[in-house]
Amino acid sequence: MLKLFKKAFKYTNEGIILAIPLIFFIWLITLYLAFARGVVDTYLEAFSAILTLLCMVGAFCAGWFYIVKESIEISKKEFILDEEKAKEIFNLIKKFPAGVGNFFISFIGLSLIILIIFALFAAGIYKIGLHFIGSIDFTAEQIKEAMTSAQDMKIFLDSLSMEQLYKLANWNMLFLAASTIMSYLLMLWVPEIIYRTPNPVLGLFYSIKKLFCKFWKSIGLFAYLTILNIIISFANTFALIHPIIYMILMVIYFYFLVYVVVLIFTYYDENFNKQDETETEAESDSGSRSDG
Repeated sequence: MLKLFKKAFKYTNEGIILAIPLIFFIWLITLYLAFARGVVDTYLEAFSAILTLLCMVGAFCAGWFYIVKESIEISKKEFILDEEKAKEIFNLIKKFPAGVGNFFISFIGLSLIILIIFALFAAGIYKIGLHFIGSIDFTAEQIKEAMTSAQDMKIFLDSLSMEQLYKLANWNMLFLAASTIMSYLLMLWVPEIIYRTPNPVLGLFYSIKKLFCKFWKSIGLFAYLTILNIIISFANTFALIHPIIYMILMVIYFYFLVYVVVLIFTYYDENFNKQDETETEAESDSGSRSDG
């Protein structure tokens, strides 16, 4: 696994241009959400805004994940001149529309399925929590007010009884455990769509199946990603200390995002994509010999 982690760092450094469309898209989505919040007044306008957002996300994911795959393929090639490799990497952005054309419908389907999964997930966690933990007896409005600032959160927590604090801790643990399991089960879904199965429903099924085909390897990868995420989250707590620290942490954060995706794609490519291609070639050779 250590060799895989190092290889993903190498691929990320060579394809760091992948961060540019990611940064641009997050900036664009931020602007769009700020605009929509100010102009949406009716249910029809809200539906239109959500549909537009869904299409934006679907188009970006289709194009961006496709060029992630292409970036890895370029990094695996041997080039006589470094200039040739650099040219191929800079031309990645030109392949973005091809990804949109090939996978737009797939990622629209993926987005809709994710919404359904998380709705069922939230309902299931709520039912389980009520049954085993019980209600905490405060409203969503109180939580919203508490989230305004650190001081308001402190006041809110101080106002809770020991029993409420105990229940709140248990709710947090339940949500964290369920979110961890959900994240693990969905880890290979996107590379499955890009590499092998454009149908998002079948892609979800096959990706989960592949997690358990190499269970301990996938657990090791997920544990490594979880540790990285904890480190990055901890580092982000210092982001507001100084503008320069904020900028440095933002650079690290976007590098981390690209690295995570490249690592998962590299893991899938080495463990399943090559294996599937070998099996397909073996079946073709077997069929040829039978015909002969």
